[in-house]
Amino acid sequence: MANVARDVRKLAILQLLLVAAAAVMIFMIYGAYQAASVCFGGLIAMTNVLLLEWRRRCADAGRALSAGESLRLLYRSALERFVLVALLFALALATLQLAPLALITGFIVGQLALVLKEFIKTE
Repeated sequence: MANVARDVRKLAILQLLLVAAAAVMIFMIYGAYQAASVCFGGLIAMTNVLLLEWRRRCADAGRALSAGESLRLLYRSALERFVLVALLFALALATLQLAPLALITGFIVGQLALVLKEFIKTE
């Protein structure tokens, strides 16, 4: 369990570093409004990963599930993550009026951490 918590911390730090680097670059080129949009997109990506990890931790802590129950849990988790991301994007675009391209850029950079963490594994 300690390894999992450490891996989640490493992933969160990697996501923060990547999004911060992207936000700084965007700030220097386009300004604060675009950089804030990048940061919010990164926050959406982090929320997505945290929900995934929370669901995985709940599944690991519970009783052993049958194949059908595991599949239902997998679909439910995927649907929850999809709805959460869609709602956060709607909030960012409709309510907060953030820049769409910068928002998506921040989200992609945040999700990129999931790919990069596989290349940086140190164990």
